[in-house]
Amino acid sequence: MNLLINGINGRMGRTIREMALEDTFWENVHGLSRENSLPREDIEYHVLLDFTHPSALANLLKLALDKKLPLVIGTTGYSKGQIEEIKAASKEIPILYSTNMSIGMNLMFSLVEEIARKIGNDVDIEIIESHHKRKKDAPSGSAISIAEAIERGLGDKRKHQFGRFGQCPRENGEIGFHSIRGGNIVGYHEALFIGELETIKISHEAYDRKVFAKGALEAAKFIIGKEPGLYSMKDVLNI
Repeated sequence: MNLLINGINGRMGRTIREMALEDTFWENVHGLSRENSLPREDIEYHVLLDFTHPSALANLLKLALDKKLPLVIGTTGYSKGQIEEIKAASKEIPILYSTNMSIGMNLMFSLVEEIARKIGNDVDIEIIESHHKRKKDAPSGSAISIAEAIERGLGDKRKHQFGRFGQCPRENGEIGFHSIRGGNIVGYHEALFIGELETIKISHEAYDRKVFAKGALEAAKFIIGKEPGLYSMKDVLNI
């Protein structure tokens, strides 16, 4: 199979390329960058994988739609309008979109949903996330995905409180977000279900960006040959 990586000169792009070249599943591994934004015409690609920036979405979707390429998106920080653009494009091509490609992180999404379903209305819920100081968006896309999983378990949407300062008593039912940025932290997420007598903590820590590259390549293998639609890592993991 032939893999096309958008943003191949970025940190994640380089890591994905290195791991793909070690996998015999991929016959050709090529990439796009600011300097080289057009795919080779002599290669028939089977899937397009993106880890770039929200500003690249319009060109990314145009390329995937024009070439009828299955698309894997691991970029975070999209606006609600951009998410709708992804959903619209998925009616014509298969798209797998995930804010976190880590297999362990996606298992965490499943776990917090189940906990929220069981006890979510009886506890206070807080989400803490930590990333390297170069990360541009906060809270992280994965923290938002944790909250969305919790809300699926609860069966309703909740108020999101981003940090606290001064006179800011906690409202019943809100979900709190707290973002830490520093050094070279790869990624840490923690969901806390805090009751009067006990607390449940579910956490995930990534030690190396390779964990995201590994999941992205599994997602790329999965999406090849699928019908148009919007997929997630839950489909890859069958959870």
